[in-house]
Amino acid sequence: MNPTSPDTVSARRRQTRSTLVEAGISVFAVKGIDGASIEEICEAAGFTRGAFYSNFASRDDLVLATIEQRTSETLDRLDRTIERWRDQLGAAQCSDIETLLTTFIDDTFSEKRETVAETIAEHEIELYCLRVPHLHARFQELNSYQLERLESLVRTALDIVGATTKIPLPDLLVVLMSIYSQGSLQAAAGKELHETVELDPRPTVQVLMALLEFRTDGDCESR
Repeated sequence: MNPTSPDTVSARRRQTRSTLVEAGISVFAVKGIDGASIEEICEAAGFTRGAFYSNFASRDDLVLATIEQRTSETLDRLDRTIERWRDQLGAAQCSDIETLLTTFIDDTFSEKRETVAETIAEHEIELYCLRVPHLHARFQELNSYQLERLESLVRTALDIVGATTKIPLPDLLVVLMSIYSQGSLQAAAGKELHETVELDPRPTVQVLMALLEFRTDGDCESR
């Protein structure tokens, strides 16, 4: 491929933006967003201020790009995990539902182990967007997109395993996301920023077992 072709330039630009996002996460985790300077982010990324401003209009623009990139990557991973587990979920029997869900959720968490820095930065970004009025509307927009796509993916998984929810699915997702958020913070506590966060799948599975009804193979009693 021609190194100056549009596709190559576009790929290079995406890589530069991704590198700056990762650098931003590392700096946000240490300094917070208010304390993070563009100079520090550029230094962490190995780029100049010119490279930063050719990709982002401001630090707030980088914050929004970070939300978009991480949301997209997380949902893409969940999509891949569901597809990888499609046959196993579809063949599930009532007797092994809980064991299967535990393994499935653990595999979902293991698709990419978050670092402590990523966990802290994610919470910093959420708090920052709550404090900054002009970012809050966009933050809510991105959250709505995340919930819509997440609802679609989870509904696909529920259809495969033959389950229905005892409460509205959006409410169940809020519960699951809260468990994930708090579990991440607890698992990150006392660790170095570069260490990975090991999440326990059991709290998530316990909620699913309590709030789902399973009808595997058409002959299982509802739980």
